[in-house]
Amino acid sequence: MKNMEETKTPYEWCVEYNIRVLDLKEWPVEYYGSKQKHYFEMSFVGRDEFLELISSCTVKANSQPRKSEEYLEWRMYGLCNYQFNTIHGGIQFGHAVVEYNNIMLDGNSNMQSVNFNPELVKSILIPFNKWRKKDKTFIILNGGTTNNDSDLGSMQKHRNMLYDNGVLFSEFYEPDLNNALTSICFLVDERVWNKESYQDFVPEVLPWSKNKPSEKKLLELENRNKVNYEHWVTKIGGETNTFLRKFLKDKKLL
Repeated sequence: MKNMEETKTPYEWCVEYNIRVLDLKEWPVEYYGSKQKHYFEMSFVGRDEFLELISSCTVKANSQPRKSEEYLEWRMYGLCNYQFNTIHGGIQFGHAVVEYNNIMLDGNSNMQSVNFNPELVKSILIPFNKWRKKDKTFIILNGGTTNNDSDLGSMQKHRNMLYDNGVLFSEFYEPDLNNALTSICFLVDERVWNKESYQDFVPEVLPWSKNKPSEKKLLELENRNKVNYEHWVTKIGGETNTFLRKFLKDKKLL
């Protein structure tokens, strides 16, 4: 008996072949009137059909295919005060998620200690709707201490870092704990946490030699690394995602 033909989305085939379509406007087929929908969602494309379709496009070999924003996978990350156990921490996180929803609906939250640029809020609407309708994943982390006096707790410091680096977040202040900041939440896309598909930047090094490399070679190496780093930052979504990768690196689950 002949095996059934393996089928995938065109995007998944591109991942397998490690090729990137440079402009999806060139994609030759539409699904419900959209080239992107066919490329990302049509899961019944066989290998031969894919190879025929991709022949119509300009591609870059040995390059990971990229997703448009509406097809990225998103997770709602939370930071909670370390004094809460898992159950109560989840409740505090849930309060912050409601506040995040308030920001999306009203443009801001009644419990917010900062005011966000309306354009930033607007830019998160598509990811938020994608997350609430499809992805729905929570990641709750230990945010450390909370203290709003002159000696700020780590929760307050985390909040300030998120704000300074352009991350939209919500926060919750628990009335039964003298309005202490107990939870913060913010959306994070896969380019931050999927290290298998979006690997960390590794600078190039010169091959070992008995002789010290010339200043020219060292300068050329420095310039290549600078250019490659800028390409990497673009690939993972810009400076905000670059910050989030570093920010979340050592955080532990609550």
